[in-house]
Amino acid sequence: MDVLAFRGAYHGMTAGSLALMGDTAPREEVEVLGHVHHLPYPYEYRPPLGIGGEAEHRALAREVETALEDPLSGVEDPAAMVVEPVQGEGGSIPAPDEWLREMRRITREHDVPLVVDEIQAGVGRTGSMYAFEYAGIVPDAVCLSKAVGGGVPLSVLLYHERYDEWASGAHLGTFRGHQLGVAAGRGTLEYIVEHDLPAHAARVGERLTSCLDESADGRPELADVRGRGLMLGVEIVDAGQPANDDGSHPPDADLAMAIQRECFDRGLIVERGGREGATIRFLPPLIVSESEVDTIAERFEAGVAAALNG
Repeated sequence: MDVLAFRGAYHGMTAGSLALMGDTAPREEVEVLGHVHHLPYPYEYRPPLGIGGEAEHRALAREVETALEDPLSGVEDPAAMVVEPVQGEGGSIPAPDEWLREMRRITREHDVPLVVDEIQAGVGRTGSMYAFEYAGIVPDAVCLSKAVGGGVPLSVLLYHERYDEWASGAHLGTFRGHQLGVAAGRGTLEYIVEHDLPAHAARVGERLTSCLDESADGRPELADVRGRGLMLGVEIVDAGQPANDDGSHPPDADLAMAIQRECFDRGLIVERGGREGATIRFLPPLIVSESEVDTIAERFEAGVAAALNG
């Protein structure tokens, strides 16, 4: 059976998840599963169809629907669609709410299970408990990890009861359901709910976004500030190169690395992701304070200024 995934996707480093990944480089030396169809994912700064805006989102949804309805599309009876509501390693790219609602409608009408990967975005990071909640959808399965363990390795798969066909004891393993991870996960979830960290992430995330917008103002090299809550990114481009037909400029990985180094020298660790690793990613702890957000912004501003003047 086939699986539907998306360009720019990142779902992990095992053979099965590598097959779903949009980046082909990590799987060059690995034998991965076949029959994965990578569909275009909405990307405001670099619209894959070159249309942009809501018209682009509708066209992208139609592309998915056509792939499932056209008998010559090459897609055969998909086992699932796997999607990140906010692409993480792909460059902190949030899916438009209406587009995600269309993915839910299309998969439901064609009896394709919708699997939402919330491993990076879930458990409060985007300003809601789960990023898919912005679109008001109910997926068939949700993958969770990272934050859910509160620092202890833990992953969780939530799915609709109609898919619960495991016989008792059929899914065994030394580290599955280990007590320390489950206890840490329960404590983490209780703390997040009790202190309403999703709302806190939304509030301080807006503050950080505003600061990043100020840094980008008047600097065409900082082409796009995007994300949700405390899952943010700034795409770095070579503004001296001619723009593409959609108005975007080529990614500037060298400048992004220079900014990352300058930030590190100032005590600020930032990730890079996206096309050519040219998106600076911000993933501060969910308990980050407003004053700490201001410090992050100040050190990023200083790092950008030093990299551009260097």
